[in-house]
Amino acid sequence: MVPFVSAFLRVLRVLRVLRGKKAVVPPFLFAVKKMNSTPATEKTETPAWEYVSVASYKPPSAPVTYSARKRYASLRGLFQRDRSETDLPLITAENLLSLPHFQLDRLAPVPDWQSSAETLRSELNEWLHQENPLPPVLVIAGPPHSGNIETLKAWAEMYSWRTLAGPSPEQILAGDTSWLSAQSEGDGPWVLPNLENLYLRHVDGLKLIRHFLDLACAGKIGRGIIGCDSWAWAFLSHLWHGRTPATLTLQAFDESRLTAHFQPSSDVSQSNPFLFRLSDNGYYVLSPPVENEKTSRQSNFLHILAAHSRGILGVSRAIWRASMQTEPDEKMSEKDENKEGDIPHQTVWIIPWNQLKLPVLPASAGRDVAFVLHTLLLHNGLPLDILKLLLSPDQVLENIYWLEEEGLVEQNDSVWQVTAQGYPAARQFLESNGYLVDQF
Repeated sequence: MVPFVSAFLRVLRVLRVLRGKKAVVPPFLFAVKKMNSTPATEKTETPAWEYVSVASYKPPSAPVTYSARKRYASLRGLFQRDRSETDLPLITAENLLSLPHFQLDRLAPVPDWQSSAETLRSELNEWLHQENPLPPVLVIAGPPHSGNIETLKAWAEMYSWRTLAGPSPEQILAGDTSWLSAQSEGDGPWVLPNLENLYLRHVDGLKLIRHFLDLACAGKIGRGIIGCDSWAWAFLSHLWHGRTPATLTLQAFDESRLTAHFQPSSDVSQSNPFLFRLSDNGYYVLSPPVENEKTSRQSNFLHILAAHSRGILGVSRAIWRASMQTEPDEKMSEKDENKEGDIPHQTVWIIPWNQLKLPVLPASAGRDVAFVLHTLLLHNGLPLDILKLLLSPDQVLENIYWLEEEGLVEQNDSVWQVTAQGYPAARQFLESNGYLVDQF
């Protein structure tokens, strides 16, 4: 007899014996269940903002069943050509429109970076009260679109710390230390929000930043907080041979944090709350506030989103905003934006994950494309003239506009950066091709 069939029959015999008897939990399962159970009095909510050491950073993992379901759906498509009525979407894409910007800004506003700064202050409370702090400087690293710069700028404004402005590209290439002398003349603690603005990946572009780190980490500039993009920090860690300062980062936004963050605030949704549902099957993406709908099916959209964005809030927010749609007859007019009171009740339809049109890099993308993306990420964005200085002009001009068309890069205030929606694809492309990537 085939071993699998034999084992299956043994299981059936055991089930017949146990039928009618009280189920018994195996001891090891009971131990695991007991270990994982937490008394109600000990339950604590996940904090919205949390700063941890870089070693404690945990990018969210994808749902275990997600890839399995994708494979199953592909296999089913080989044998099932006709779709039943239950396979049809709840609402077709033709009957939906993107939400207007004013409504997106109310449902997914700019994060409260002041709250992030307050959380960071609580984490650094002991260090802040030391008369002669050790270490004298701390590094707050963060991946692109994580809000690291915004948080540190909010910190400087809230607590009246000096903000160090970066040098010009000409000063960097000349190794001009007069910039550093000018920064050292001020009194009181300071914040440098973007260390990546102190160097260029060029034969003449590293002297200034090495000198700055030597002085800062020796306490010659006083108490300070250095913010640094994670890609620049990965690159600089290989070049600077001094003692590495203590480094913290904002913990990744997993599914639970995203759920709490994306729930509309009370001033947006009061007595007539929004419902967030998938357009294909109606599953809820955010838990419905209506009591009799609490048992409705929940989707794992935010779980997948957290994993795809690697827990980076800005990436998740950009995709979340792009996923929101509404029915034409429910679309609000511009004049409703400034009305007092509740927003009229409506359902926000979320595009299913497998139907989202996110930027991708084709397999045919070559080395020149990789050079442009990698250089932009190592510097957290660059003006076009500096990008052409670090790479050959032909490399840049031939690829930067193609990347823009594909939604992978964009220009803001003359600086070219990798887009929030395009960042996951850019990072995966560079990592799979053996380029230096960050730790996040």
